[in-house]
Amino acid sequence: MNLEYRLCDFSDEKDLTNLIAAQNEVYRQRGLKFTNKDFRYWYGDNPEGRVIAFNALDGDRIVAHEALIPETMEVNGRAVRCLRSMGSVTLPEYRGQKLLSILTNKCIEEGQKRGYEFVYGIANGNSIHTFLKYCGFTLVGKLDVKFGYGKVREPQGKVYKRHWTEETLKWRTSPAGVFRTKDQVLKHFKTGVVAVMGTIDGGLLDKVSGLKKKSSPSVRLYVGMGAELPWSFVRVPKFIKHSPFNLIFRDLTGGKIPAMTKDNLFYQLIDFDVAG
Repeated sequence: MNLEYRLCDFSDEKDLTNLIAAQNEVYRQRGLKFTNKDFRYWYGDNPEGRVIAFNALDGDRIVAHEALIPETMEVNGRAVRCLRSMGSVTLPEYRGQKLLSILTNKCIEEGQKRGYEFVYGIANGNSIHTFLKYCGFTLVGKLDVKFGYGKVREPQGKVYKRHWTEETLKWRTSPAGVFRTKDQVLKHFKTGVVAVMGTIDGGLLDKVSGLKKKSSPSVRLYVGMGAELPWSFVRVPKFIKHSPFNLIFRDLTGGKIPAMTKDNLFYQLIDFDVAG
């Protein structure tokens, strides 16, 4: 089978439509349905820059896809340009050909050319093996998933955390259902439950126009790594199924930056795609 591998930034609406067709074909059994708007938000509207993505094409049909979206993290207080893996998909009849590893490595090579310093991502149970064995990633750890009441706090002294500006924060808090209470960004999850999107400097949040303030006595869902949580937060019971959130990391500088670990990272729901 002769497939073509093509770099694509999805500035053309036709390319985006073809990608959505592939995504919906793969996720139909899970009852998920994507729209052009969903991916335009991440791939085109992101103020950090346009996506780096490679497609595997059989004729005009996208049969596999991998994307790295630009972000900025603080590493020991320095703003560092990085990339996050998302949107990985392979049509069922094309699996077993290592397309995910081929496309991921092509994206990483392109990211290195553009000067990004590291790549990370949240891998599920299906893709984690490929990322670790064939794409040079290391496993940082599994994100915590907990429910409870009270305030989620940012600890001091973490090496890695997301770097936010007024522009990027306005973009990330623009989806429907997002609001704030003091320095907490929350999102309606389901009746009686709100998701803790993140703990952000209140002064910076004050600059984000349109982000509504309101109190919220609801039960809170926390997904992340490295936060200080009150005793009232408990782990989700094992019998409640949820996708594993495996956080993975790959240095692109040859050791010029410290390794990301579960102990030196402050990572929040607002930092990755489940929040969107």
